[in-house]
Amino acid sequence: MRARLSYQQQDERPAFSLAAALWRVGAEAVLDAWTTGPDGSPVFRGAASPSADTDDAVILLWSAVAATSWGDIPADSGLPSGLTGTGGARLVPVRLDDTPLPPSLGSLRHLRLAEGTDRMTDVAAAMIMNIGSTTVSAPAVRGDIREDSPAIADFGRLGLFAACPRCGVSSDRLRPYITVDHFSDRALRLVICGACGWQDACDL
Repeated sequence: MRARLSYQQQDERPAFSLAAALWRVGAEAVLDAWTTGPDGSPVFRGAASPSADTDDAVILLWSAVAATSWGDIPADSGLPSGLTGTGGARLVPVRLDDTPLPPSLGSLRHLRLAEGTDRMTDVAAAMIMNIGSTTVSAPAVRGDIREDSPAIADFGRLGLFAACPRCGVSSDRLRPYITVDHFSDRALRLVICGACGWQDACDL
């Protein structure tokens, strides 16, 4: 699979990390950086052609920086063709933080990096490949995948979540947490459901 990563210049570090993870799981990843022009609008500055029609998927890294740069453009008119490419390429948003997607993208299946961007996991990259291609098998996902709940959340070693395994609420209601179990003297990484209180943990 050939994937093009479109991202704001300020999000370069997570873009490079995700590109490396995609290569590890078998995707050909090319970088497509955007910056803010003098008039405040996004300007393409990457090495890949922004109108390439050979992409299987276009991966849009979405963050507070991206939302500020794009402003009302996605809400008013959708994303420009220079970002999404042409042909049959699938658009796969990847949320680097809790910044919501614009309404024009909100119904798309996408990945939320719940643990932050310090390290992109191979399982997250595999999920992105599955969303972007009809021929790539999906990795294991906890909770039921539903059409009305398009976000898949990556919690690192705790896995991928489509919903809370207990109450079925969207994975957007699941939150990461770090604590110390003083009885066993262990540092723990948790995922906690904000709706029903369900939780799971692993060693930090």
